[in-house]
This record gives sequence, structure tokens and C-alpha cells, in this order.
Amino acid sequence: MARRVLGATLGFAAGAGAVAAFGASPWRAREHIIIVRGERRCALRIRERRSPPPIGCHLWPASHVMLHWALDSWRDEEGAVVLEIGAGCGLTAIGLALASPPGCVHSVLATDRCAQSLSNCGANVERNGAARVVRCASWDMNDEPPCDMRAVTHVLAADVVYHGAGGQQLVDRLAHLLVANPKLEVALVLVDRFSGGAVAGMSALTGMPSATVAASALDPAIEAFERAAAGAGLALEHELLGDGVARDLTASLPFWERVRWMCLGHWEAMRLYRVRLEPR
Repeated sequence: MARRVLGATLGFAAGAGAVAAFGASPWRAREHIIIVRGERRCALRIRERRSPPPIGCHLWPASHVMLHWALDSWRDEEGAVVLEIGAGCGLTAIGLALASPPGCVHSVLATDRCAQSLSNCGANVERNGAARVVRCASWDMNDEPPCDMRAVTHVLAADVVYHGAGGQQLVDRLAHLLVANPKLEVALVLVDRFSGGAVAGMSALTGMPSATVAASALDPAIEAFERAAAGAGLALEHELLGDGVARDLTASLPFWERVRWMCLGHWEAMRLYRVRLEPR
């Protein structure tokens, strides 16, 4: 199920037509509090569209998870040079720049292939005073990366595998990057749109008894991505996100957002993968 269709079905936000009909702006700017290990680190102001299109101008839950996982996992990092694929509104990149311990993150290159998304991301970087650390760049994965990959230490991407998203292209690019630099740390947060929590949430909101909704073992788009990765010689390690990530993320969300995450099964749908080359 495509992300745009699912978002509309579950009522993530009013559709663009409905927003226009009521005279409201299709854009909004919201504050996001970032809490790490119980400590408030910063408050981000992120501008986004209330609903897609384009997909990258709407803030999706996986970007929150990617950010909090990195902040929790990289506490001992020094001088990380990060390439983010599909940066969207820039929450992850900006959060890494402003909420990481001093010296942890040296620079973040936030990339996207959508011009409108990239423009909004750049505006959010400036709005939050993160331009010293975060740079935005246009990148289609069919092209060479817009940076010296020998200097990059980490590659991140959130919610980049879904129906029609071109998972094979991502696999091919990650394989190319890892062959060129096997020491790269690659982490993905993928969204299983067929998880039990997400399916139950959808059935509840649409008035369908949950007992009549069968949950697939795994989202077909992720299954296809896993097969493609194996065929390209990539090892995918599925890693649990951990209680600390869940605790900090929950504390960072306003009450109404926590309720929505619970009802829609967002947390259950998140799958973290570390990506490496298969040993030869």
C-alpha cells in the first residue's frame, strides 16, 4: 500500500483539497522537543506540509525514530560525518546537529531528489540555526554521491522502502557505497505497513473489526528489499530499537501525538536495519 494512500486512509492530516476548502494553509510549522536519556536537549521548529504531495515535505514518524536511535547509539562517537538519504523535512539531520554531544557529529549532508523537499529542508536548517553542521544537496541515487565518500562515516535513511519507492535502486547504491568504503556504518529505519499494530490501527479507525483484518508477516515492499539486498551481497541485521529509544521518543512527543502513535501502531511498524557487505 503506498504511503500516500495509507496516510489518507488513517487520517494523518487533512487532505490538500480539504485544507484548501476551509481556507487553511497547506503548510504548518511545529515545535519538536528532543529529549535524550531524560534530558531536554533542544527544541526544533520544523515546517512541513499538512499532507503530501510531495512526500518529502510531510514529516513522517520514521524520521523521529531514526533521530532518537542515532542520538542513543552514538553517545561515544567523535567527529561523525553523516550522509542522509531522503532527508525530507530535515528533522533527523537538524536534530543530530543540535542535540548530539559536543564533538559527536562533525557534519551532516542531507540529500533528497525532490527540489521542493530540498528547498523546505534547507529553510528548516536555517530556521533552526543548524547551517554550520548541516548542508543540503540534491541527489538522485542513479548519480554519484555529492560528496567525498572516503570522508563519510555513517549513512542514514528513514522510511525509504515502500510500494513503488524503488528499493532495488537503494540496494544497488548501498552496495556500491559499501564496496568503495567497507567501514561505512549504514543504518535504515524501515516502516512495516503490514505490521499487526498498523493494521489494527487502520481497522479501528475505519470501523472494521480487527479480527477480520489479517496481518502479513512482513510488508511485501520490505520483503522485496531484503531479497534484493541478499542478491547484491548485502547483510541486513535487524536490530531492536531498545527501551531507551522508545522512552526518550515517547517523552519527546506531546500527549496527543503519543496517543496517535499508539492508536496507529507506529512504534510496532518500525524496523531498524544495519547494512553491511556479506563476508566473502
